[in-house]
Amino acid sequence: MTTHVLKFVELSDRDRKAAKTFKKLGKGDQVEVRVRRRSGEDQVIRLPPNAASLLETALGHLLQGQRVAVLAEDQELSPNDAADILGISRPLVVHRMDIGDLPFRYVGKHRRTKLRDVLVLKSQIDAQRTAMEALAEDAAGLEKRRGSSTKIVAANPAKNKPTRRTTLSDASPRSSHRATKRQSIDQLVLGTINAPYRRTMEAADLVDRLTSRDLQNWIVHVATFFTEVRPELVLEFARLHAIPMQNLAASYRSMKSATGESNPALESALERLA
Repeated sequence: MTTHVLKFVELSDRDRKAAKTFKKLGKGDQVEVRVRRRSGEDQVIRLPPNAASLLETALGHLLQGQRVAVLAEDQELSPNDAADILGISRPLVVHRMDIGDLPFRYVGKHRRTKLRDVLVLKSQIDAQRTAMEALAEDAAGLEKRRGSSTKIVAANPAKNKPTRRTTLSDASPRSSHRATKRQSIDQLVLGTINAPYRRTMEAADLVDRLTSRDLQNWIVHVATFFTEVRPELVLEFARLHAIPMQNLAASYRSMKSATGESNPALESALERLA
């Protein structure tokens, strides 16, 4: 049974169309709330600036058709609610709890975690993702610069083939270049899948799991590999480590079935390569 603690509020299309546009508050503006009682008595409450700002933000989201919940930092959430905030599946939230990344307590048989702890974890995950994306962009730029270091300088009339000017970057044997590229890709992939967890997975472990399709105790790392690593890096990792596409696709399906996590962009790529 799915358990949720969060209580969301949303407006119907009719209510949103009937509501008047709420202009942005300016400095010095005051907000008052008028409450009309059943008795006919009117009560006017003046809101402090911070409370008015909160009301403005909440109303803005509601008028855009979004669902809104107002929570205190000490509000306790279910794993399902934490999963919604973190953008990951419930099994991964439970795993984070089990390894100590997300504090929780039992209320009867149910797990509960505080909103402030969920937000701390979310900030860590977001920072790690940003760092990995920046590292991936740097690596892509380096690879592009390496590729452009070989230039065509003249045509060889005798063989009708262009003559290459060999620079330092392409003087190494092809196998050495492949090993260097594999090392670079491994660094990006492992940096992403290991960053959220205390337990470190090596490239050989990941290759073994993807080849055998037996995820065993590495399920969360494999899930992160398929969902957090860019699809082109996933495919390049598999190519450089000679992992058959059918094995990669089968491992993805096993992960999706076990965790509920998915990556539509990767699915499309795997379908094209099938």
